[in-house]
Amino acid sequence: MAFSSRSCFLLLLLAQLMTVSGQAPSILPSNGVRLYLAYEERIIPDYFMVYGGQIYIFDQNNDANDITDALWCQSAHSGTNIGVWYYPNGTEVPLFGGNFIDLSAPNPVFTKRFSGQIALARKDALFGYEGLYKCIIPDENGVNQTLVVGIDTNNGYNNNDGPDADPTMQFSLLSTSRLATPPVFSLSFNVSDGPPTTVSCSVNGNGISTELSRVIVNGSGSVTRVTITNLTEAGNYQCTVSNDRVTNGPISGNSHPNAVTSTSSLSISGATGYEVYYQQLFSNTPVSVGTTASTTINITSGLFQGATYTFYVVSYGSASLPSVPHPTVTILVTNGENIGLIVSVTVVYILFILLAMAMIIIVLVIFMYIKRKTNQKRKSENDIVMECSPAYATTEFKTKSTVEPVYDTTESVVEPPTFLPPPSTEYEIPTVQ
Repeated sequence: MAFSSRSCFLLLLLAQLMTVSGQAPSILPSNGVRLYLAYEERIIPDYFMVYGGQIYIFDQNNDANDITDALWCQSAHSGTNIGVWYYPNGTEVPLFGGNFIDLSAPNPVFTKRFSGQIALARKDALFGYEGLYKCIIPDENGVNQTLVVGIDTNNGYNNNDGPDADPTMQFSLLSTSRLATPPVFSLSFNVSDGPPTTVSCSVNGNGISTELSRVIVNGSGSVTRVTITNLTEAGNYQCTVSNDRVTNGPISGNSHPNAVTSTSSLSISGATGYEVYYQQLFSNTPVSVGTTASTTINITSGLFQGATYTFYVVSYGSASLPSVPHPTVTILVTNGENIGLIVSVTVVYILFILLAMAMIIIVLVIFMYIKRKTNQKRKSENDIVMECSPAYATTEFKTKSTVEPVYDTTESVVEPPTFLPPPSTEYEIPTVQ
């Protein structure tokens, strides 16, 4: 009687189930989330690559702690009902409440929850279910985190020659305005035939460290969209991807611990032309003057005499990065027609500052002059000065503040009182010169 490979797998599985059981890992992360491959007894990074022969529903490696050799998605969160696993096509892997070795568990894989973790267990062969599996589980703060792992069949794993990246990246300008300073853009590309565990990028041969995102493309079982954001420099960009593996396997006839790398690149070229904008003083709306492939442009209309404008020159090109806008201030004068006089912004600011300083100095001089004249006038009003004819010397009279009248009472006859000068008055007789 002939047995199929599926029948042999089930018989082997039943034989092991009769002697081997397992339990959940007792050690969880102190913070964040992680993936734990119990069969290899190691923590694996995000976007790792494994094969079906490393995932079981029992303790296949007979470790001392008798841990079920499933693929565990773990968190520092202490909840008992957390975590969800998803198939490569985006549908949820069924959750099972029975024992790992219960024959009624779903095929070919199912999930089972424990405190702070959820297991992905394989009950049957993975043919037709290969690809990128995703686990979403909350961290200790209750924020959902996503972990991805590539799972292949044993043969598919051994014959896989590593991830394949799109040879050309896609450019996307992130700045909402072409006048943004500096302009910001992103580069993105797809990776297939395996998860991109490691992504390293460079510009003009120099390594760069920037924000990186990896997202499984909807509708595909093994494609990842890699996006590098917050880029501002023009040049030749290259990104190399590879995936990490636990076990060495024959990759394209060679034994490698890691898959062959793949490279995606794009050259962000210099300007092929220029776009000129102007903006009137106190206006927030730039107006496009036009574009030119030359380094000069003539503006013959649209400007008003006596107005002040700021001009912006921005480079452009097909799929090219705009340059940082370079502003200059134009002050219009007249000589029969409008003439543009270009003055840099810095020079204008310096002139304004010098003019303000000159006005402050003039105001201070006028203030000091008025104050001095006022003080001299007050001093002259405190003295009484009499000027005599040229034949006499100028005499100064000084008086006391109190003067009382003196009456002559020697006569008995009542006569009108005679006012005598107060005895306290001092006289100085003019001297003839």
